[in-house]
Amino acid sequence: MTEITPIQVRYKEAEFTENELAEAIESVAFLDEPIFEEGQLPLQQQVVDKLADMLFASDMVLDMLRDERYRVPPHLLAVEPHVRRLYNEVNNLMKKLTD
Repeated sequence: MTEITPIQVRYKEAEFTENELAEAIESVAFLDEPIFEEGQLPLQQQVVDKLADMLFASDMVLDMLRDERYRVPPHLLAVEPHVRRLYNEVNNLMKKLTD
């Protein structure tokens, strides 16, 4: 398994201009959502909802890495086992909280 180093991260970060990076960050829908939705749902339900977002996002990442239409660079393939572990851990947490 290939390990991603801080040098690789800085190299990839350098591929984006400051505006492109800011636009990419702003495009993430849930960044505008409040952390706690006071008075709406019980805290446990809010936690489960956020975990569901994480589960959905990690599943999407795994699908992108397995998409045969595109050649996936090795530095992205190195992420797959970590994302798969995250998916499994979040899934187990959700089961504990919803049982």
